[in-house]
Amino acid sequence: MKLYITLILLTLTISSTYGQDRVFARTYQSNVLAKGGFDFEYWTTLRTGKVGKYSPFAFGRRLDNTIEFEFGLGKSVQTAFYLNTSNFKYALKDSTATEFPTQTEFETSFSNEWKFKLSDPVANSIGSALYLEFTAGGDEYEMEGKVILDKRYTNDLFALNLVGELELETVVEKAGSTTKRVTNWEAPVELDLAWMHFLTPSLGIGLEIVNRNEIAKGEGWENSILFAGPSFYFNQGRFFGVLNLLPQLANLHKTDATPGNLDYDGHEAFEGRLLIGYSF
Repeated sequence: MKLYITLILLTLTISSTYGQDRVFARTYQSNVLAKGGFDFEYWTTLRTGKVGKYSPFAFGRRLDNTIEFEFGLGKSVQTAFYLNTSNFKYALKDSTATEFPTQTEFETSFSNEWKFKLSDPVANSIGSALYLEFTAGGDEYEMEGKVILDKRYTNDLFALNLVGELELETVVEKAGSTTKRVTNWEAPVELDLAWMHFLTPSLGIGLEIVNRNEIAKGEGWENSILFAGPSFYFNQGRFFGVLNLLPQLANLHKTDATPGNLDYDGHEAFEGRLLIGYSF
């Protein structure tokens, strides 16, 4: 019993020493930074492959970048601030054209995250946390909530996130001589499941599975897209990194809006994410 308690305390001490709470690229864990802890993280995500039978694109590639600052506030609470940029380069199909000129869209947004730890993945039977995130862009606003569950065994970590979002976008429509602003909404639901096996305390290899479900105003439940791929984790002192490769595997819910086995209109064929960070 004394040995078990000692191992728990040692694990918690190591976790709080460096303050790092990320092992996966997409799936969140219940741990939070200790009071006064500070993490800097940089993410870059490449999303490519939008050419398919039901896709309007002849070419499509998106590069997303995020700079994040995380702060531990004590009492099992942490907050974070993000600066997000997205660069989408694409070409639309045109049956009458011999060349498809490319176009570029660039977007920026700001996010604020809050995470509230409820139980610990080592000391308790299961780790748990609640997560809230608010994002504001040029004409879009998003609110995201997560229920985070995880469990750490000796050399293995399992995590499950239940995610719900509300996305609001303002557009200007013209009917006859009347112009008006209209707010459209989407409410995606996402399930994230992850496993990491630690080969050493500083090196891990695992799997992340993502199921994205699009629910939109006037359309209802449009699709259910399944992604899955390997993740690699490493740390060296206060420096850490995660690499995830995530191909699209299937559309589990076909509709008139998304009739294909894969969705290359609203999603890409492949996503790759590199996350690097430093704990102060």
